[in-house]
Amino acid sequence: MGTQQNNYAFEASVRSDAQYQRFQGLKVCSELTEEESMQLYTCLESQSIAAGTTIYEAESLSNQSIYLITRGHASVSTPGSNIHLQLAAGDVFGLFSFLDEQRSHAATVKAVTDLEVLTINRSYFDLITLEEPELGSRMLRFMFHLLSQKTLRFEHEYAAMHEFETAGRY
Repeated sequence: MGTQQNNYAFEASVRSDAQYQRFQGLKVCSELTEEESMQLYTCLESQSIAAGTTIYEAESLSNQSIYLITRGHASVSTPGSNIHLQLAAGDVFGLFSFLDEQRSHAATVKAVTDLEVLTINRSYFDLITLEEPELGSRMLRFMFHLLSQKTLRFEHEYAAMHEFETAGRY
């Protein structure tokens, strides 16, 4: 009976956590059950990052962590170009260098406002997939959804740029 009470207390403390509530409200979590959402959340580390902090520089070695913004804004800039993006709640960064351990960061990411992020490091993820394959599989599906959202966003941005570029020609 004591273990069951501890589980209820743990679940209640997670549900009442403001960071968990923001996480659960993200679009990427919309298809998760409460149990799946809670399991994933407990694998992630919550971090607060002060406005003005450079999270990482372009071409720096990766610490192989994914960052999921739950509150605040960050800027992304690439060296040698005018590409400058704003990231907000629900956006992810660090995914490609998380997946490819030999890859350096392609951009500089800086906190524009105070940020609340959830992170997971590759070595911890690898440990989870070895010890709890079902949870590891669920995390892979979650990362796939993050990657799919990012790809879809790029496709929409490309289509908009292409339409703008070709609008005056026809």
